[in-house]
Amino acid sequence: MEEEKIVTKIEKMQEFLDANNIKCFNVEKLEDEKHTTIFRSSMEVKGQILPMAVLMDDSIYVLLQVQIAPQVVDEEKLKALASAINNMNNNVRLFKFTVSERGDFMLNACITAENGSFNPALLSALMTETLRFMEAQYSNIMELLWKK
Repeated sequence: MEEEKIVTKIEKMQEFLDANNIKCFNVEKLEDEKHTTIFRSSMEVKGQILPMAVLMDDSIYVLLQVQIAPQVVDEEKLKALASAINNMNNNVRLFKFTVSERGDFMLNACITAENGSFNPALLSALMTETLRFMEAQYSNIMELLWKK
């Protein structure tokens, strides 16, 4: 009896992109212990191009990250923003906002999906919802980030 090959999340994502003629992603496979693959793209919000990445690996998580503003949050600004970031994280259930080690202000969304249950259409809907949210909230977020 032949063993059935498991189609991975990464393969399903690539098949979805190909089937829907979506060409805006660059795919980067990392040589790490979790077999991470990054689908890189961007989204245009209020005339700004925001880098976006979908990270997939052997875990049950698929992470969508959008870099809202690069290198704008230093240690001092982080102290001033901590309460606002906490408030946003408590009130916006779908997204979590973080600051990277370099000071990038990031939006993150995570879905759980094993290889057998991953649905690329759900991820696509998440990206659409992210764009809607950013269109509605980008000005408010940037005002918060640039506040003295």
